[in-house]
Amino acid sequence: MSEVLHGTVQRATAVGQLELPREDLLFFGTPHEREVSVNSTRVTGVLGIDVSGLTPAEWESRRQMRRIVAFLRRWVPGFDRAYPAQSGVTVGVRETRRILDDYMLTAENVLGAGRFPDVVARAAYPIDIHNPKGPGTVLRHLPPGEAYDIPLRCLLPRDVQRVLVAGRCISGTHEAHSSCRVMPVSMATGQAAGVCAALAARSGRRPREVPAVEVQRELSSQGADLGSAQQILIERADRR
Repeated sequence: MSEVLHGTVQRATAVGQLELPREDLLFFGTPHEREVSVNSTRVTGVLGIDVSGLTPAEWESRRQMRRIVAFLRRWVPGFDRAYPAQSGVTVGVRETRRILDDYMLTAENVLGAGRFPDVVARAAYPIDIHNPKGPGTVLRHLPPGEAYDIPLRCLLPRDVQRVLVAGRCISGTHEAHSSCRVMPVSMATGQAAGVCAALAARSGRRPREVPAVEVQRELSSQGADLGSAQQILIERADRR
């Protein structure tokens, strides 16, 4: 958030015309002209698997949205005729239960740019933890230019056969989940899960029986980035 907008937020809050549930206003461009996506609502104290809490959360999130729109129209130049074009169909649940897979990704793996021999996806998004009690966000970044590996084992549920998981369902601690849950990473793990499932079905094996190098070879042929070191290992395996 720019210094000018930050000052405007503070002034509107001081006179009671803005009740921002988090510490910032985030604007993102969209494919449509004269349209921005605003990510600034936050509802806390709700269990995402309890339907009795989701309805009040939906009401509260829409109340926050109306307040933010009113603030933008009155206080921010260029928004005087703005209106909400779209909101989430339902309240977005950030995190609930997590599946235990053959390996659980940790904060140390993320921040240390961890490497795994069975890497099937890579990510560089920071650890991004929202305060469960109100404003405040913890951001912990990877070293500049680094990325961490997500191993195939994070996609294989423990003690379960013929099942793969992807996206927000992969195994990770609370901290690691705050990084690997985002859309680009979900797309990468989804591609990896699909490749592993296809190879298993084609050969009559269970997903856990498919060697990681086979998944990596196919992902590399599709343009997936598995890191230069892993690419060397794949090429060596191909020459055998």
